[in-house]
Amino acid sequence: MTHFAALSDGTFLESPRSYRKAQKKLEKLHPSLSRKKRGSHRRNKARQAVAKAHRKIANQWRDFQHKASTRLVKQHQLIVFEELEIHHLTKHAKPKQDEETGHYLPNGAAAKSGLSKSILDAGWGQFQQMCVAKAGYAGRHIVFVNPRYTSQVCSQCGTVRKKSLDERWHYCACGCELDRDTNAAINILWAGRVQRGQLRRSP
Repeated sequence: MTHFAALSDGTFLESPRSYRKAQKKLEKLHPSLSRKKRGSHRRNKARQAVAKAHRKIANQWRDFQHKASTRLVKQHQLIVFEELEIHHLTKHAKPKQDEETGHYLPNGAAAKSGLSKSILDAGWGQFQQMCVAKAGYAGRHIVFVNPRYTSQVCSQCGTVRKKSLDERWHYCACGCELDRDTNAAINILWAGRVQRGQLRRSP
């Protein structure tokens, strides 16, 4: 994950990555807590230190989400989101086994674990809920669209240009070249406008 969110105007919302930044500290605090004797004063002190670290992460993230959602709602009459199913995106990688030898093969579990942490740290679901609540109060419109092919279709000519997940730049024979996520954001906005009845056909 290179950004928290991409907007259709080519700008990005950068994630504070609170959990990632605090991970080293937490990795020291948790073992320290587990070594302390249950019921002891030292264990209680270590438990409070862990709780304080998690509280700081939550506060930092909540502050970012509130500011970013307020900014979006103030600047835009229509906000369109992909209808993401976070639990599917963060599933564990399935084990792969060689049928002949019975040995387990590399399945990308380490990379998948890193991506899952980044997705959970981002907190997209909570952010969308904040935007929905604030948009309702401000009289703005929120639309959720199917994310299928939003990053694969060229936002300029509509041609399907398949890409692997690590391919971050979109280019097409029609001459369109831009960031993969920006291309997807344009497609998402278009789909939202079609859903709202503002547009009739694809670009």
